[in-house]
Amino acid sequence: MGFNFEDKQKDAINLLKKVAEEMGTEDLNQAARVFRAVLQAIRDRLPVNDAVHFAAQLPIIWKGVYYDQYDPAKVPVKIRDRKEWIEFIRSKNAFAANNDFQQDSDIVEAFQEVFKALHHCVSAEELQKVKDAMHQDIQELLEV
Repeated sequence: MGFNFEDKQKDAINLLKKVAEEMGTEDLNQAARVFRAVLQAIRDRLPVNDAVHFAAQLPIIWKGVYYDQYDPAKVPVKIRDRKEWIEFIRSKNAFAANNDFQQDSDIVEAFQEVFKALHHCVSAEELQKVKDAMHQDIQELLEV
C-alpha cells in the first residue's frame, strides 16, 4: 500500500467541493479561502491535543493548510463572544476579507457552512468536542 497522491488530492478536492456546495458557490478559490480561514480559526481556539485530534481526520492536503503558521505556544486563543469570534475568522482571511466577508453575517454563515461540510470527514464526536471548546455565544451560532 503506497502513498497515492492522486487519491489524496481527490479527497481534498471532494471536501472543498462540499464546502463550496454548502456555501452555494461554484468558486472553489473562494471556498478554499473561506475554508482555510474557518479551519485555522477553529484550530487556534482549541487546546493543542484537541487541535491535533481534530486535524487527524482531515484529508492530508487540508492538514497542511490547517497547520500552516500554527503556533502551539499561542493557543488556545481566548475568545469570549460572538463579535470577537467573527473578527478572529475575518483576520484569518486578511487578503480576501473584503470580498469573502463583506458583512459579519457572511462570516457567521461561512462558519456554519464549513462546520456542515466537516461532517463529511470528521466524526460527530470530534465535531462535538470542537463545539464544546467554544464559548456558549459561539456554540449558539451553530444551532440553526
